[in-house]
Amino acid sequence: MAYWPWWVLGALVLAAIVILYAGLWIFGRPRGILEPPPPPPKKVDVRSVKQKYLDLVEEVASEHGAGELDPRELSQRLSLVLRFFAHEASGIEAEVMTLEDMRHAQVPLVPGAVERYYPSSFMRKAKTDPDEAIEMARRVVATWA
Repeated sequence: MAYWPWWVLGALVLAAIVILYAGLWIFGRPRGILEPPPPPPKKVDVRSVKQKYLDLVEEVASEHGAGELDPRELSQRLSLVLRFFAHEASGIEAEVMTLEDMRHAQVPLVPGAVERYYPSSFMRKAKTDPDEAIEMARRVVATWA
């Protein structure tokens, strides 16, 4: 019986330490969902990307010249090529954006060209000049800064 007060005091000190540790663990954690920092921007060799997509535009033009693509398919393919070009050149996911999204994202040059391809992409009878459409795609890729 002589050791009884020391045992109770030790248990109280141990309980206080456990409560203090638990309180620090619960209230010391960061709040909300933690998001990892964005990855560092990767360096893009714009010159090689431009050349790659100029070659793709030429490939689409040659398919159209060979009669494999009608004007509607030509507009759809050129629109897709320009969207992927914008993605590779800037990192903006233009290939999955609407025209309005691309304007808000301030993708240079591409929304104007894609807008010109829209009517012929969605109408049965395309009313666009194929040579003008091809030249516009070349101009957009070649003048990208």
